[in-house]
Amino acid sequence: MKLIEKTDIMHIGFLKKESYTGSSEGMRYRMSKIVYHDPDTELLKKIEAGEADYPVDKKTGEKNMNPTKDRFTLGVWTWPEPFSFEKTPEEKKHFKELDFTEDGVTEGLEWLNAEKQSVDWGEAAYSWRDWKDLG
Repeated sequence: MKLIEKTDIMHIGFLKKESYTGSSEGMRYRMSKIVYHDPDTELLKKIEAGEADYPVDKKTGEKNMNPTKDRFTLGVWTWPEPFSFEKTPEEKKHFKELDFTEDGVTEGLEWLNAEKQSVDWGEAAYSWRDWKDLG
C-alpha cells in the first residue's frame, strides 16, 4: 500500500480558496475549509459598555443587531470509490475536523493515511451498478 505524501495534497494557501479532492487505491478524500459564523462576543461586550456601536450593513445602511465573527476549521473526509463526494451517501463518509493551519493539514494527511490503512476500501467500494440507487 502506497501512503499519501505531502506532495499529493494541497497547502493551506490553496485551501483558503478551494476544496481539494483526491483518491488513492480505492479511497477518495476531500480537504475543505469550514466556516462558522460565531457571535462576536468581544464586539457585543464593547457595545454593552458603550465603547462601540452595532456595525452597519454597507448595502442597506441597517444596523446589524447580531454581529458575527468568522471562525475557520479544516474538514477532512474519506469515502469509497467510485462516486463523487456529492453522490456518496453520508453514512459511507468518514470525517475529521482540525485546526485550519498548516499543522492541521499535516494532521489531516496523517489521518488520511490511518484511514487508508484501517478500511478495506476495495470491500467498501460501490459498484457502478449502484449509480441508479444513488441518483
